[in-house]
Amino acid sequence: MSITSIRELLSRSDASGSKSTILKPLTWFLALIIGGILTLLKFRSPIWLTIMLAVIFCLGVAVFFFVYIYCLINDRDSLRSEKFTIQKLAIEKGIMGDDATGIAPLSNNRQPNECNSRLSKEDGI
Repeated sequence: MSITSIRELLSRSDASGSKSTILKPLTWFLALIIGGILTLLKFRSPIWLTIMLAVIFCLGVAVFFFVYIYCLINDRDSLRSEKFTIQKLAIEKGIMGDDATGIAPLSNNRQPNECNSRLSKEDGI
């Protein structure tokens, strides 16, 4: 893999700018610990240091599963992405729109055909 493909992959991974799930920070922590363990093994560092990071990794995995099961039982919405939660909230409140037209309440939205027919009658078209 080249540097540009790695940069492209990283830019796509978090292009939305929102937190993916409640577990994302913990996942990044575990990935960094694995990277540290691999680096320590590559440079033949003292074994106690590698074992210490491995223990921290095991504790992190235990915390990850605990948080996942806790959220699965008590608050399933926290396991969903923020984007999904925002869209769900907008649907529940009756808000409709997109990034091109903006957001408007459903009651104010007209069908495009109604708007065009009213303009045609009013303008004499």
